[in-house]
Amino acid sequence: MLRIISLVSLLMSTPLLFMSARYNYSYYGRVIHSSPGMTYVAYYNSATMGVPLQSPEDMTVFEDKVYVIDSQTHALTILDHDFSVLHHEHTFTFAPSLDKAAAGVEPEDEELTLFRPRGLDVRDSGIYICDTANHRIVKLDHDLRVVGVFHDIEDPTFETISFEPMKITVDSSERMYVVARNVYEGIVELGSEGEFNRFTGVNPLTPNPLEILRRSFMTEEQLAQLTLFLPTEYTNVHIDHRSFIYATSRPTGAAAENMIQLINPKGIDILVRNGYHPPMGDVHFIVGQNNYVVTGPSRLVSIVSTDHGIYTVLDQRRSRLFTYDAQGNLLYINGDEGAQSDRFSEGVAIAYFGDDILVLDRGTRTIVHYRPSEFGRAVNQAIAHQEVGEFEEASALWEDVLMMNSNYETAYNGLGRYHLRAGNYQEAMEYFRLGHDHYYYSKAFQLHRNNIIKDNFALIGAAALIVSGVFIGMKVRKTLKQGGTILYED
Repeated sequence: MLRIISLVSLLMSTPLLFMSARYNYSYYGRVIHSSPGMTYVAYYNSATMGVPLQSPEDMTVFEDKVYVIDSQTHALTILDHDFSVLHHEHTFTFAPSLDKAAAGVEPEDEELTLFRPRGLDVRDSGIYICDTANHRIVKLDHDLRVVGVFHDIEDPTFETISFEPMKITVDSSERMYVVARNVYEGIVELGSEGEFNRFTGVNPLTPNPLEILRRSFMTEEQLAQLTLFLPTEYTNVHIDHRSFIYATSRPTGAAAENMIQLINPKGIDILVRNGYHPPMGDVHFIVGQNNYVVTGPSRLVSIVSTDHGIYTVLDQRRSRLFTYDAQGNLLYINGDEGAQSDRFSEGVAIAYFGDDILVLDRGTRTIVHYRPSEFGRAVNQAIAHQEVGEFEEASALWEDVLMMNSNYETAYNGLGRYHLRAGNYQEAMEYFRLGHDHYYYSKAFQLHRNNIIKDNFALIGAAALIVSGVFIGMKVRKTLKQGGTILYED
């Protein structure tokens, strides 16, 4: 009975049974109501597009075109901004400039076919496809001709396992960053010609002291039976406008709070985690097996970002979209699990389509289209103004946000920053108190205290002189009395 009561209590305090993702997390970790940041627009599937989608695996947007790769049809589909099909290609011809011998292609081959592709990225330099089952990366130009085939990665790692690229992103220098199956050393970095450069973003998993102590008492046979203690495996990569790499990984033990990284060119994670809770999807979840609700932490499988530092991650486990700002504040949560047209059941990829978000759902073989709500648009615009120092413009939007959702603590901190810049330190302190921002509250308090001292310097100085004079007089009087000297007689 106690176990049932505990389970019911946990379910009442978590968002796992919400019919609609209209929640956020407060400073204290409580689930609170929040306005939805995105609203449903439309869905697109085989019937609406006129081409088959059997097992869509990845999607990206480039110059208002949507690119989709399918591992069952082995095809690349390109849609225009109205989601009409421009291309649906299974085979690709070779560009005259391609050196077939260097690319490992037979000279007599006239076309290239894909086999179970799993990932793609599109840049000015071309279209990059993870041709997974063929153990290679294929590069196309924008006329859909093959201009590069990259395989046989020269690193000792691939002497014992096959190179199976799963996801890819490409920077402005045409360096390719690849998530490969069964590779735990990090993200594979390849040069523009497919040469191996290094592993970046190495994500080691360190055993805790108890685990180290336990293993020290084990025999060789017992150690051999243990599960390999492997670093976290990445699930997706996305490069931003600064050539920094956003990456998602699987939750593994203590790494559940480190599933999102922002990797700089040195390979160091620099993701800012100044929010109330680490960016990790759902903060509360049930651990262990349960037949009534989905258990375990979020399973993050895709990530995209904007030029203003806002980024969104896709939780495949609960069909949720979590959107954060550059400081790691959770802005809003969207998405619902189901087979209805406005929901998705097995999301595999997301992409920004202007300000909208597209979700590629392998479960229902659809693309689900979401657009910012009035609330979400105001939040996004406020963040954009704030990131470039336009705090006055941001403050007006934060006021609008609070009119729509008075529980929105991030808006209070946004208003606090405006008043801090404007020199209204008392108002800033109040907003930071409501937003639970202790760091900026302390800064505002310090500046407010300094202003009080400055404005009342003369009065404080006079009071200090009076107090000092009284103290000195009392001290002299006491000294004279102790010496037996009488200054006045009647």
